[in-house]
Amino acid sequence: MLTAALLPLLLIGLAFALPAISLVVRNPRFFRIYAVTASLLALAMALDVAVGVYRTGVTYYLFGGFRPPLGIVYTIDKLGAVLGLLSIFILAMSTIYSTWMVRSRWEYLYYTALLALGAGSVGCLYTGDVFNFFVMLEVLSISAYVLVAFYRDNPRAVEASIRYSMVGMVATSFYLLSAFVIYGSFGTLNMADVALKARSPLAQIQYSGGVFGNVILSSALAIALSMWTFTFKAAIFPNHFWLPDANPEAPTPISALFVAVIDLIGAYGAIRYLYTIFGTGSVIEYLRSDIMLVLHVLGALSALVGALLLVVQTDVKKFIAYSTISHMGLAFMAFTLGTERGVVAAIVQLVSNSLSEALLFYSAGIAIVASGRAVEGLSTLRRYRLASVAFVVGLLNLFGVVPLFIGFWSKVLIFIAMVEVGYIASALVLVVSTGISGLGYVRLIRYLTRPSGSVREDGRLRDLRVPYVVISVVLLALVLLGALFIYLPEFRALLEVVGTEVLDYGKYVEAVLGGTFK
Repeated sequence: MLTAALLPLLLIGLAFALPAISLVVRNPRFFRIYAVTASLLALAMALDVAVGVYRTGVTYYLFGGFRPPLGIVYTIDKLGAVLGLLSIFILAMSTIYSTWMVRSRWEYLYYTALLALGAGSVGCLYTGDVFNFFVMLEVLSISAYVLVAFYRDNPRAVEASIRYSMVGMVATSFYLLSAFVIYGSFGTLNMADVALKARSPLAQIQYSGGVFGNVILSSALAIALSMWTFTFKAAIFPNHFWLPDANPEAPTPISALFVAVIDLIGAYGAIRYLYTIFGTGSVIEYLRSDIMLVLHVLGALSALVGALLLVVQTDVKKFIAYSTISHMGLAFMAFTLGTERGVVAAIVQLVSNSLSEALLFYSAGIAIVASGRAVEGLSTLRRYRLASVAFVVGLLNLFGVVPLFIGFWSKVLIFIAMVEVGYIASALVLVVSTGISGLGYVRLIRYLTRPSGSVREDGRLRDLRVPYVVISVVLLALVLLGALFIYLPEFRALLEVVGTEVLDYGKYVEAVLGGTFK
């Protein structure tokens, strides 16, 4: 599918054209219009990819016309299509929101990094190549480091960026090392090729041949290294430490992107490796179950640690960061169950969490401009009815106690999936972490009901049309998903198809290595 290949290339091209354009154009308004147009175009393309994949099944694009495993191939299944659409949607919303929030002489650099971050995320989600995943992960990571330190006159932002980048380079280096191991053992970097050989070591593929050496040992080493990277990107305990520092110091629209893009890529990478590449029937199936168990326990610890720490936060952005850690932990607990329902529950949880956390950041952004990041400042949202309502809806969706919202159903699905496999202790962790985090959510709602404090003199507060549009769109998407889940069985069936396809690696392999090449 040509659109899938053009989308990351378009974003990268438009991103790195901005510094050159800035030599001629100085008007910040131009850069804002430029970035918004680029992000909306990317959203339309991501939607086209998602619709195409749901209609025709797993699709691919061969760069340079080289048949796999010789060249780089983009392979998009329903999982990649759904999460790609989600990440580009939040990218577009954050770009639009940035035109209101961000004021700087370096705006062209801001939008350069913002668009590059979007390119890296969708490149990771669409690629079918182990090494190309690393390349796009680096594009994503470097952009994130830049954006965290965008307010360079803030020492905390620079320090957070340095800490994040130092550990992040180690994490991505681990993934690069795993790619070397995979290539040395399987003679290929194509994910479909590796997936086939991991299950049939005697298979001989044209150009890449067969496997080399002790494929069991190399596969175990590769998956161990890559899981360290993915848990870091997803902010899973104990690799969660970077998020509460980096997320709050970044501009508010970027904080929303951290949830829906960077954390999302970590979860996606883990699912892709544990199911598609080294899934059921692979040479390390016995070890895979142990790795799934370890990740399940780490997910449970993340859910509990995140819930406990969010309750005591006095900084609203740190509060949302710890909420993200808790809910990403629940997603990891779900897909490591190894069942179709668990995978579906994890996907619904990722979508629900991304939209909710983004909505909280967009709503709280108005209060941050008005009175700062202290949770007491949320009382100023009483002056802005839509933002106040949206903030409450976001909290209730994360709490997962209102059946009208998709967050309720994501937790129901996770609970059912745990009970089905007999993980009663895990179900108890879900209930306990939800209850603890609920105390924090109720605490923030109480701040919203207090009398409004003083408001800063800031010109941005005189015109809230842009943030209101963004908040309205994300709020509508969140409510609409809940309504579709309740009233439209076909929507639930679509979600189940995603889970079925994730477990059936054969469709992924057949799309790339079998059939007719176009």
